[in-house]
Amino acid sequence: MIGDDPAASIEGRVITSGTGRYTPSARTRRGGSARTGRNAAGLVGPRGYGPARRKPSARAAGRLAMSSVASPSAPASRRTRGRSKARNWRRDPDGPCAVIRLGLDASNSRSRARLERMFAATFQLRRALQAQARSRVDALWAASRLRERDLAGARARFELTRAALEAAAYRHVEAAGWLRHHVTNAIAMHLADEVWQTCDRHLFPDRSGKRAGRPRTGTWWDHRRIPGRARSHTKPRTWETFRLVGGLDAHASAYPPRQPDSALSQPRVMPTPPRPLKGWWEYDGPLAIVFTGLPAGDLVLPVRLPQGAGQWARLHHFLADPTLWHKIDLVRVEDHRACGGWRYYAHLMILGSGWTSPAVAANRKGAPRDRVAGVDGNVSNLAVVSMPASPSTDGGLASDHVAVTPEQRAAVEKARLAARRRQRALDRSRRSSNQAQYTLSVRQARRARRRREAGLPERAATTPAGTRVSDAAGHPKRAYRRDMLSTTYRRVRAQHAQDSRAMSQAKQHRARDIARTIVTRHGSHLTVEHTDMRVWARRWGRGIAMFSPGQLVAALHGEARAAGGRMLRAGTRQTALSQRCPCGHRQRKPLSQREHNCPHCGLIGDRDLVSAAMAACVRLTDPDDPRTAYLDETSVAALRQRVAGQQEALTRSTAPTPTTAAGTAATPAVASAGQRPPAPGRATPDETRPTTGGTTRHTHPTPRNARPQRVRS
Repeated sequence: MIGDDPAASIEGRVITSGTGRYTPSARTRRGGSARTGRNAAGLVGPRGYGPARRKPSARAAGRLAMSSVASPSAPASRRTRGRSKARNWRRDPDGPCAVIRLGLDASNSRSRARLERMFAATFQLRRALQAQARSRVDALWAASRLRERDLAGARARFELTRAALEAAAYRHVEAAGWLRHHVTNAIAMHLADEVWQTCDRHLFPDRSGKRAGRPRTGTWWDHRRIPGRARSHTKPRTWETFRLVGGLDAHASAYPPRQPDSALSQPRVMPTPPRPLKGWWEYDGPLAIVFTGLPAGDLVLPVRLPQGAGQWARLHHFLADPTLWHKIDLVRVEDHRACGGWRYYAHLMILGSGWTSPAVAANRKGAPRDRVAGVDGNVSNLAVVSMPASPSTDGGLASDHVAVTPEQRAAVEKARLAARRRQRALDRSRRSSNQAQYTLSVRQARRARRRREAGLPERAATTPAGTRVSDAAGHPKRAYRRDMLSTTYRRVRAQHAQDSRAMSQAKQHRARDIARTIVTRHGSHLTVEHTDMRVWARRWGRGIAMFSPGQLVAALHGEARAAGGRMLRAGTRQTALSQRCPCGHRQRKPLSQREHNCPHCGLIGDRDLVSAAMAACVRLTDPDDPRTAYLDETSVAALRQRVAGQQEALTRSTAPTPTTAAGTAATPAVASAGQRPPAPGRATPDETRPTTGGTTRHTHPTPRNARPQRVRS
């Protein structure tokens, strides 16, 4: 725990007004050492940071938090400026805002070491606040009588408020003097605010009546962001924590392009700009991120911008006007190729809309306004059919069908096998580094017994293949986070995370491209069935992970709203689109039947396209309530007339919507998705399989095609 006692102080501390600088003595009252920075609570100081050193356990932190809750806190000795006379400026929550990611050059070893120590300090502070908040929440739920009598009073007694957590963060920083080398009170306050958000979602239900789970303590590898404070928009020179200095024009002048297809030519190691004599407010050089207020001096990180000429318009939109800059968060991403194993970024938020390319803006402006479209999403395909919104308007049907190509399936299978091999390598590395935590497998135990009976010398198994050493309840005796991990393990794990992140980003780009193509052709007024795709993932997890229909529908929703329209969701119980025909006939179809063959009117077409055409005829009494959906008979009659003269629009032979090249759009099956192949005779919503006719005979998969076992890494 980071010094929860408000009375704890550092002997010999000299605090100057406004700067927060101090001079600690060689020894502290709590028994800390100036050489190592380790205090009585066991926290590691400036020379010892990161997850390899001993950190306070959650149980010890909870006991200290409960002791602080039970006894009233002493009045704080820290002086404050008091309440502002004028009304504080607040950002409009409904106003436009956008974020751009700026790369940071951390090649300077001194700056990189300070960054790592800052992340280590904020991690320990956040973890202490999380443990303290969790203990206070547990104490609140345990005091049932106090809650029933006065819930607000109980929260105040257990200090479960935003102000109480902020005060606890201030006491932590004051008690653990070494934190002052890396953390300011502004960062401590924002860390406490983020911890309070988890408590707020747990204590108070949302509009649907659901609550979040119990607050938990995070891990070192999940700590990837340090929140910054927003700049003042009422005073010209007030910006605490991380600030962006310099200008885009000065950056372009300092690094002119050397190639005709580039806008900048930045060196591999960017120089760190020096501090001007009059301060950073007078700096007019290349862009840089500056963090002031630390005893060791200002932390300066040069900004590395994209050098392509096609990115210059986007950079100009975000960086040309400094008055729009609002706040900066420092983010790190694990990368085994970067110095130190982490790559650092600055997320700059501006008070303005995001950048849109001229081509995308022209497509959105030229999207048809007089058409309505229906969308039918399945496990591995997406069908879209549109028609004129007015029944009296001339115009035919337009249909598109998006599916995974065979090339993409092959690329996904190749990536899945590579990920599987990488996970097996991670498992072998963990077992080899922690042999005492695993038992021998049946084969290894049988082999050891045969050698022992034959009188041969015992041969130790370097990689035990058995189960984890557990107690009587089946719980591992030692947590996985306590295992020793080799350098190869960390490198392979970072590479696996990087590849998964790149594929996920490729999927998002593919979804946006397909959504723009659909909106450009069919318009921005769309209707889709309101379904819960999480149920699909339990049965067809591999297909969902490969095609990601939910991501496509979400991209369509955002693109339709950006084009001036909206995507409506219709309830399946009220409409039953897959069972209906434009002629009015209704018949239930099994999932194995992928062709619509109406016995009443003779319409033959693709089941998904017919369902999408029926979705275009849906209207809602309340656009925000899917239960108010109904089929408009006038639109259905107009659809019936158009289908009579254009039946080929509802067949699968239509040209599919062009997608991204193979290998860049889909991702391998994730570990959380279901990997079990469907049982014989069970069809998916978009794939046909022959039924077994009720027989109990099943064809079991061969060992080569059997489902691989999940490996925890």
